[in-house]
Amino acid sequence: MAASMGATMPHFTLLLFALGVSTMLSAHGMSTEHPKKDCQPPIDLKFKSVLNVTVNIRRKSLGLEKDVSKRSLTPWYYSHDIDNNRFPSMISVAKCRHAQCLDAQGNLDLSVNSVPIKQEILVLRWKMIGCTPSFSLEKQMVNVGCTCVRPIYKM
Repeated sequence: MAASMGATMPHFTLLLFALGVSTMLSAHGMSTEHPKKDCQPPIDLKFKSVLNVTVNIRRKSLGLEKDVSKRSLTPWYYSHDIDNNRFPSMISVAKCRHAQCLDAQGNLDLSVNSVPIKQEILVLRWKMIGCTPSFSLEKQMVNVGCTCVRPIYKM
């Protein structure tokens, strides 16, 4: 449990930082979306209209991520879920290549099923409510890989 919490802590810290920056921008009338025509321009023009943020997340990579998805008995590929009103705007999503798993020789094994492994992540979502940008922290389920399971037989 502690190991899994440590892995998600940088994401949570990053989302809290983004929420703080977004709140600051919102409080000063800044938005990444063009305001509606009937909205008043921001009153306080002392703040910069662009905020540069650099986030360096260093992690030791073994370089096996792509290799595992191909060597698995339930191979998968990644697609990209893009939403410009969400942070992060792009999330890689695993999709199982087959409905069944592979045997040791690489042939489909009809006795077991391939299913996605799901992970819940936190995302920052924003939308305009009238002339005010609104920010919310949301949970989102993401497929991160695939695994083999025995099928469920209904009697």
